[in-house]
Amino acid sequence: MLDDEIKKEIEKFDGLIDEEAARLLAMERIGEIELIKVGELKEGKGSFYAKIESLWVGEKMARAVVGDETGHCLLNFWHQNVDVAKGLREGEVIKVVNAWIKEGKCGIEANVGKFGMVEKVNREIETRMEFGIKEGIFNLKGTIQRIYPTEVYLGEREYFVRKIVVDLMEVYLLNERAKDMQNFNEGDEVLLLWLCKKNGRIYANELSKILRSEDWKKPEGQ
Repeated sequence: MLDDEIKKEIEKFDGLIDEEAARLLAMERIGEIELIKVGELKEGKGSFYAKIESLWVGEKMARAVVGDETGHCLLNFWHQNVDVAKGLREGEVIKVVNAWIKEGKCGIEANVGKFGMVEKVNREIETRMEFGIKEGIFNLKGTIQRIYPTEVYLGEREYFVRKIVVDLMEVYLLNERAKDMQNFNEGDEVLLLWLCKKNGRIYANELSKILRSEDWKKPEGQ
């Protein structure tokens, strides 16, 4: 039965997936792989549905903030899944199969590599937006009280850092997020989305977003 389902998956994707990826999809469809909620993810293997909140794609890897009604986590794409990420968009819902789950610097991280798979699905997921510092990924909102000059660090790779103060909290903006401050002024009411705390400092990276409070559309039911 499983062999037949594997063949069906390969035919469904016109031969674009290999037998291992087809096996994972087939096992999930016949109930041999259990899909759990994002908030239930623990270290080890895991499969789940999630909505893409933020997406960054590089040459050799891709990263996303994904979530459902129970919480959010980071999702790292490796190997053949980087090409899958290139075809995804924020707001879409995906199925993640056989990801390796671990505790990272920004909380729970799901890694989908050679033996895992990501697939876009036609499914609705409502996520919740909460504000306040916590373990893992979090969001803040408040007034920009101070914007410091951008600092440039030279080494193997050049990168930019700009510190801002929002409601007495120092936030360090990296690279593109540092450049975003050209569009903001002290006194602006802002939302800082998908932040992470490392070594006692709050950082905004390539997955973070900076929005004016009036530009944010509050999700229904919140």
